[in-house]
Amino acid sequence: MRNFLIGMVLLALIWVEVDARLVRVRRIRRLVGASERDARITDFRVSPTDDEGVFKYAFKTSNGIDVQAAGSPLETIGIYSYTSPEGVPIETRYIADELGFHVVGRHLPQPPPTPDYILRSLEYIRTHTEDGNLKNPHFL
Repeated sequence: MRNFLIGMVLLALIWVEVDARLVRVRRIRRLVGASERDARITDFRVSPTDDEGVFKYAFKTSNGIDVQAAGSPLETIGIYSYTSPEGVPIETRYIADELGFHVVGRHLPQPPPTPDYILRSLEYIRTHTEDGNLKNPHFL
């Protein structure tokens, strides 16, 4: 009887997890819409990898997604664009290398400008020693 109860509890936990995943999938399908689910690749270009390991590929879909990338195992650059659900064109450029994944796009949030008093403080630190004396001009 004890094993039966433990089995029923485990089955209930598994069912809750499966149900939660199904709910997430249904929400995504509702948000995406039928045209997105039925999108097809309309253009697809791939260049074979050359002797140095450089690759290139590009594709477009029927729902307006456009992707292009080129690179090597050490560095990749690319661009992708699409139209957001609000109708705003989105274009993103990126580079991935040994320093990480760097992305640029007008739709991405930008940090506020550095305040003037911070810039002045940094300049003071650069031009003065710890005791407040002006650094030797040869080292500036």
